Amino acid sequence: MSCLSWNCRGLGNPSTVQVLVDLIHSKKPNIVFLIETFVGLRRLQPIKQRLGYAGLFSVDSIGHRGGLALLWKEGTEVDIKSFSANHIDAEVCLSSGDLKWRFTGFYGCPERVRRSESWNLLKQLAVRNSLPWVVLGDFNDILYPNEKRGGNPQPRRLIEGFSDTVETSGLRDFKFEGYQYTWEQSKGTPNWVEAKLDRILTSDTWCELFPSAKATSVIVSKSDHLPLFLEVLPNNNHRQKARFKFENLWLRDNTSREIMIESWSRSSGLHLMDRIGRCGKAI
Repeated sequence: MSCLSWNCRGLGNPSTVQVLVDLIHSKKPNIVFLIETFVGLRRLQPIKQRLGYAGLFSVDSIGHRGGLALLWKEGTEVDIKSFSANHIDAEVCLSSGDLKWRFTGFYGCPERVRRSESWNLLKQLAVRNSLPWVVLGDFNDILYPNEKRGGNPQPRRLIEGFSDTVETSGLRDFKFEGYQYTWEQSKGTPNWVEAKLDRILTSDTWCELFPSAKATSVIVSKSDHLPLFLEVLPNNNHRQKARFKFENLWLRDNTSREIMIESWSRSSGLHLMDRIGRCGKAI
């Protein structure tokens, strides 16, 4: 079983929908949480059918802002418990009779002056349910100063406010592999900013329930955010040591090569670039 979260920055563009289709085909997640869809249920229904999902719950956008969607495969049981413009909270299980756990798709308020609303929402959600809990999404916050590069340093009060909220809510940061700066703005200019705005938070009981869970960020080109892919129940088949794999969806956009090279060159994967022949919002 697996989950995917992505701030897709609008599903009104056919090329963005195609990137999503390729992403779903590649990763095959049971549950998908989409942020900033910029569309309503009427526009999401044909996308759901194209993706091959059985269930859909959405929170409509307000004009050209916001919009959330939760999709799930047939056979995956999803019981929506609450929702708002900033979250969808559900109880889930893989099939009838399996242990239930809690999935929350989260979208933090982009405006700094409203950031405390996001923190209060997370703390309110924490006391509503005692099931093992995982929270995925775009929090529009960072936990540590080194999670932002470029621009002005993140105000200490925002870092401390988010960190205190995570701790108070009984959650902890779930590490993921891949490129860590999941959001960027003004790339290639002196004002280039990157930050780890997208992340996964879990309760201790969730980690105990799924000790083999693992996650990674995924390179795509049709958003200023990277998707996060969480493998809750890894395939029990024998796994070889992880190797570099080329994704066909990278061919959908001319900027993908540049994104891959930049990502590798700014991370520990520089040797991969050599081996293949050198082949907005402010927080």
